[in-house]
Amino acid sequence: MDELEVRRSVAEILEVAPEELKKEDELDSFEMYDSTARLSLMVCLSDLTGQPVELAALQQLRTYGDVLALVKIGSANERNA
Repeated sequence: MDELEVRRSVAEILEVAPEELKKEDELDSFEMYDSTARLSLMVCLSDLTGQPVELAALQQLRTYGDVLALVKIGSANERNA
């Protein structure tokens, strides 16, 4: 998995073009980031990391950069398992 895959997945959930996403972008600033998008993001991140994403971890995500950091942490844990 690479950043492009994450970018495409998150962009699809937020209904924006992948190139529009920047690490500093606040998730709440996207019009489509509602409760349904949050659930979709939770499932997507679980799929990308191979591990369940806790609700508490999802609630801590503020920016697209936070999403990238979570995926990298999850991927590192999966490799070490």
